[in-house]
Amino acid sequence: MKRLVHFGLALFLCLLCSQVAWAQRSDKLKKTVQSLIARAGIGSCAVSIVDLQSNDRVDLQADEAFPLASVFKVPVMVELARQMQTQQSPLQLTTPLLMKASDRCIGSGSLQHRPVGSSASVQQLVEWMETKSDNTATDMLFRRIGLTSVDSYLASLGCGSSQIFLTNRAAWLISLGQSSDFRGLKPRQIAEKWNRLDKAARLAAALRAEKENQALSLSEFQALEDRSARVQTPQENVLVATAVDNKLSSKDLALLLEKLYRGQLLDKKWTQYCLGVLGRQTFNTRLPRSLPREVKVYHKTGTIAGVVNDVGVLELEPGHGLVIVVLVQQVAEGDEGAAERLIADIASVAYKAYR
Repeated sequence: MKRLVHFGLALFLCLLCSQVAWAQRSDKLKKTVQSLIARAGIGSCAVSIVDLQSNDRVDLQADEAFPLASVFKVPVMVELARQMQTQQSPLQLTTPLLMKASDRCIGSGSLQHRPVGSSASVQQLVEWMETKSDNTATDMLFRRIGLTSVDSYLASLGCGSSQIFLTNRAAWLISLGQSSDFRGLKPRQIAEKWNRLDKAARLAAALRAEKENQALSLSEFQALEDRSARVQTPQENVLVATAVDNKLSSKDLALLLEKLYRGQLLDKKWTQYCLGVLGRQTFNTRLPRSLPREVKVYHKTGTIAGVVNDVGVLELEPGHGLVIVVLVQQVAEGDEGAAERLIADIASVAYKAYR
């Protein structure tokens, strides 16, 4: 009996020491990350780091909803996969979708330049959406799963900060004042009006913007953007782009990535599929930048005026993931490279703390 008591006490003390060590490690990492952010002096930064082995975490501004830019394409993919897994959607990976003129969106990706009526499978569109950040491919998929579906799904997971219902095309059209709700307004006025609207009114405005511009050609769309680039200041570009964007907090993004990696969102087949797509990311100048080549990184970047993001999971060893979410907003023109280095530095110190 004494031996059992001694063994139990020793085990308790061992666990207690481990918890103290983990707490000390996270405190040290948090201070290091804060120091990196302060030294970089770039905009405003939200960070969530979660070690999925110890459940140790570091959070900075983690409850505030930040503009996502193309990072919103991750929850779109997960919701699409969920709908296909549960057969809630008739889509399958092999299902062909035809591109309409009203699907074309300027910005990232080459699908916009293909002829109207071009066909691509769901699997191809997902690949382009995540690995090439193709805006047109994303919008084609987002509309098919329903623009309110991602927010509903994230809410069911306990993500209370989600504001994801804008296609790339709608966000761009509104930012350019190309709709009856915002026509004739200056960038600051667009941002202020958008911020006054509740979520239902914003969604309605986004749907009107798309409907009113169905006949807008790609060349006309690009000409509107080129003109705005000539007449608007960088500060105006940042103001309107970051206001009219999909948003989520770093803590909620970390929760989504944690559950995805643990296989708690999808079955094994669809979990491996989603992680596989994220593992083929072609934009690797942020989270993976300073990591050893053998470290597998499942991630997605996002960039718009004033915003430089990257979110993902570092696989330290099979089954041991490290979630890292870094969202940087209010990035001044010319500081984008410094923001990328900051994200890389945060990933590097987190990797060294938990490897």
